[in-house]
Amino acid sequence: MTTMDEPVTGAASASASDSASAPEDRRDKVCVIGAGSAGIAMCRSLKIRDIAFDAYERRSELGGLWRYPAQGGKSCAYPALFANTSKTVMQFPSFPMPDDYPDYPHHTQVAGYFDSYVDHFGLREHIQLDTEVSRVEQAAGGGWAVTFGDGTTHLYRAVMVASGGRHGLPLFGSYEGKFTGTETHSYDYEGPADLAGKKVVIIGLGATSADIATEVSRVAEATYLSVRTGHYIVPKILEGGPIDKLSPMMKKLSVEQRRPLVTLMIKLVHGHMSAYGLPDPPYKVGQGPLVASSELLPAIAHGRITAKPVIDTVDGRTVRFSDGTETEADVIIHCTGYKIDYPFLDDTLVGDGDDAPALYHQVVPPETEGLYFIGLLHSMMSLMPLAEFQSEWVGDLLTETVSLPSRAQMWSELRNARRRQDKRFHDSSGHLLVDPNEYERLMADERRKYATTDRTGVGTATRRKG
Repeated sequence: MTTMDEPVTGAASASASDSASAPEDRRDKVCVIGAGSAGIAMCRSLKIRDIAFDAYERRSELGGLWRYPAQGGKSCAYPALFANTSKTVMQFPSFPMPDDYPDYPHHTQVAGYFDSYVDHFGLREHIQLDTEVSRVEQAAGGGWAVTFGDGTTHLYRAVMVASGGRHGLPLFGSYEGKFTGTETHSYDYEGPADLAGKKVVIIGLGATSADIATEVSRVAEATYLSVRTGHYIVPKILEGGPIDKLSPMMKKLSVEQRRPLVTLMIKLVHGHMSAYGLPDPPYKVGQGPLVASSELLPAIAHGRITAKPVIDTVDGRTVRFSDGTETEADVIIHCTGYKIDYPFLDDTLVGDGDDAPALYHQVVPPETEGLYFIGLLHSMMSLMPLAEFQSEWVGDLLTETVSLPSRAQMWSELRNARRRQDKRFHDSSGHLLVDPNEYERLMADERRKYATTDRTGVGTATRRKG
């Protein structure tokens, strides 16, 4: 795994694997992997700059994690999924969501919005569906070799990875013993129908577990929510509007400057989380993501959901919690997140998945030319606008209207950024957590600070020496 102390030079120096036929040279183009929200944002950035590109999506439809049911693959979505952030916060800056959409659109509406985005910018002809990328590595003659599931290989001058690596591999909670009921992950959740009349334990506290727990509690005999770390839960609507729609003035404030107002709002609306049997957060407001749910706490107050601490042991169908209580359960659902995973990239580039790859501004590997990561962030609000800001920056790098600083400068800023994350956030989610308003300003500053005086074509942006 790449460390912060010693950069790995030549991290992707291996030549492309031999394939059954000679690679097709497409180094007049760049490659985009993934056609979810980050992938289509990158496609737009390339299209409006007249940069030739091919995009590949392993599923049968575009939309990534928001497409359910996922034709040609699994999805993190589920039938009752609604946006956790309001449409004005989650929409792409270049293409607002329709006025007739609700404040918090259903996943089908978000997927339809992606379709409209792709058609509006003329991207569909560049996206090849049902195409699995099996390997990406530097080519001996320069550029990148992209190998597909059928064994064919194409050479590209640059690759944009936008394949949802933050939701790569489902992670499960750990405890001693063997559970003889049904054990599953939220990734495989398809609604509460099969859980009617059953006793269900849900592990984790986040947007997904809040959704699933409240939905399951309407049909289950008993629903238990097992929580290790407390988080701040906020309603989706406040004073008749989305709680996350900040005024222009509020957007200019830092997390620390907004903290007193948000803390007061939570205290007045919900009080302490311990009043609901949940652990109080071990951090201040703004040091971790807020969980927006208008249903979870009322469901607990109404007795449909019982809050519990972590699971200590299981024995058959008996689940024992760390406070000494126990219950019989039929099903355990792990809403415990994911591990970063890019199976088509070498571990020297992306590490073991426990921490984010070492990337300048979460996008550029300092030691590797022509490789960019789009959407590998954990935004405290919504990812989509940030993915478009990243894509704009990468588009400028590819057209050389913006340059990169020296490798030494990139490593210095990368280390400083991670130190700030570690100091600022209770859990930086593998150094992925960012404040969206600050990150937007960072992208704008980067494009301004390193703007070049002339445009030299569409070659890969030249890094400053040193």
